[in-house]
Amino acid sequence: MIKRIILILSVILLFPGICLASGYVLATYGTGGDEIDGPSLGIELGGIFLSDLHPTGGAFSFGLGISVGDSDEDPPSIAKLPLGSPVTGLIDYNDGNEQEVYLSFGAEMTPALFGVAGIGYTSQKIVTIGLTDGTLYEVDDETDNNISGMLQIRYAWEGFTLGIGYHSRRGAIASLGIAF
Repeated sequence: MIKRIILILSVILLFPGICLASGYVLATYGTGGDEIDGPSLGIELGGIFLSDLHPTGGAFSFGLGISVGDSDEDPPSIAKLPLGSPVTGLIDYNDGNEQEVYLSFGAEMTPALFGVAGIGYTSQKIVTIGLTDGTLYEVDDETDNNISGMLQIRYAWEGFTLGIGYHSRRGAIASLGIAF
């Protein structure tokens, strides 16, 4: 597993250099939205292509990122529901943080200013708690999977990258990073 991660990171960091592109690393922060009401943190690695070849514009960017949204509601640790028992008062809990993997694509609108769109895949464990004969039981647990979207404006200038935008699950997001 570690070898696979090292290989993937090496390819992501070396690919921009091979293609005469500038690489970037961004840290992202989400304030919490309708779907994920807690803050989220992430990291994105990518490249700004054609940047050295077209200094007056025409560059595009491509990135791969991960993020984690703080949505853990700490469900009670209780026994599984006995088979055939009637259940009332079902409550769903987010168990653990929501994880996301995403791709981002950007186009330079004016020199150094990019419009960026992204699409991602999120997953999180959901635990359902119910009441039977006055006792709480875990009725079900499943994984909730969603498709996410992002729109952002980013500014890349002399080794510095800054962005602000909106994420469909994380709400308002900001990014800060380096370009190399």
